[in-house]
Amino acid sequence: MSSYSLRRLVWAGPVATLAAILAVVAYYALTRALGEQYRMPLDGNSSQLGPMPVFTPILAILVPGLLASGFFGLLLRFAHKPATVFLSVSITALILSLGGPFYLPAASMQTRILLSGMHVLAAGIITGGILLMSHNKVEVP
Repeated sequence: MSSYSLRRLVWAGPVATLAAILAVVAYYALTRALGEQYRMPLDGNSSQLGPMPVFTPILAILVPGLLASGFFGLLLRFAHKPATVFLSVSITALILSLGGPFYLPAASMQTRILLSGMHVLAAGIITGGILLMSHNKVEVP
């Protein structure tokens, strides 16, 4: 029997995703207040730079967060060690996602590093939240 609960995962995934969205929006607001402009190509053309809208990171977290929840649910159903597989896939996905910010044409290195920080923050909260809150032995208020 797995030490994770599918019933707990139903609410743990959305809660972890919401927590990641709130943390990244706070990170975005803080770095903007400290002077980061997040200027990047908005239409795929490197000649037109503009500030990144706040809904971009929100959507970039919402979709993977909910997909991660569904993936962990499938692992709970079919995998022998679902947490190990989930953690391995999550770390691999994080590493691959870091390529996105570093290949933004015309974005400054500071912007690339701060965007990568958003990826790490969101991945840590989503992965950790799903694993912790869906575990049977963790008391959740």
